[in-house]
Amino acid sequence: MREYRNVIIGSGYSGLNAYYGIRDKKGTLLIDSTGNFIYHSKQRDIAIEIPQATRERVDKIDINNHCIYTENSEYCAENIVIATGCNRQNQIEFMKNENIYRNKYLGSANEYDDYILLQFILKLNMNGINAGYSGNFLAGLGENVAAAVRDFLMASKIPIAQEPDFIFPRCRPALFENFIKVDENFMAKDGLYAIGDIIDSDIRSGELSMRQGAFVGKHINGNGDNFKPVFIVVLDNFKGTGIRIKSRYPWGMKEASTRTGYLYSLMPEFLIEYYRLRRGKMGFISVL
Repeated sequence: MREYRNVIIGSGYSGLNAYYGIRDKKGTLLIDSTGNFIYHSKQRDIAIEIPQATRERVDKIDINNHCIYTENSEYCAENIVIATGCNRQNQIEFMKNENIYRNKYLGSANEYDDYILLQFILKLNMNGINAGYSGNFLAGLGENVAAAVRDFLMASKIPIAQEPDFIFPRCRPALFENFIKVDENFMAKDGLYAIGDIIDSDIRSGELSMRQGAFVGKHINGNGDNFKPVFIVVLDNFKGTGIRIKSRYPWGMKEASTRTGYLYSLMPEFLIEYYRLRRGKMGFISVL
């Protein structure tokens, strides 16, 4: 058995930024089965090797005793950060069946997943597959957001209908049977944190997960600031126009804005290069 002050499980959006945020790197272990940070962009995914990660598969977590059992070892820690994400295999399978969506309308089981679905629909149309959208235009992010998203889709010539032919499924918990309930500091219990897509919330995005990871890293350092959630996403119609959405509505704050233009069509490619060079570290993007 090896003992650490902190063990982070997962080197995705949230886990990696938690690792970067913790000052005590010598006392911190980052475990990931692949040792890669996978950044998902609008058109492609890239795998960025994380040399700090210990490449082992986690088989079991003893929450009561703060111990993790991998295929090779046992690790115990004062703090465990669970950042295993959610299992999106069913969503990946949904997006593999491109041709069956021709002249059909797609909706989401989870309204906050519409940003994933909308980008998929925009990509289908770029590829000549005339797929349409059925949903509330991300109205949970604010009425002004819904109006802007509707206008963006209409300008992008995306068909719209009231009823969907196919439903984009929810993701499932990874490594656990259920998603994990946490408090305002992302603690499930003393010394046990959960961040990113594994937490019990319908609101999931890579950018939000990074913010959660950075916050938990600072919280472990002793920073007492409150987490300031914000939902930010960029959609690209592949025709030279993008829309950037920023909202705090899901957390009870009536703050939301949208911006549309050529610059936001370029932003996805900028971000993929930024995170490649930064090896997944959010950095100054967190203040934008």
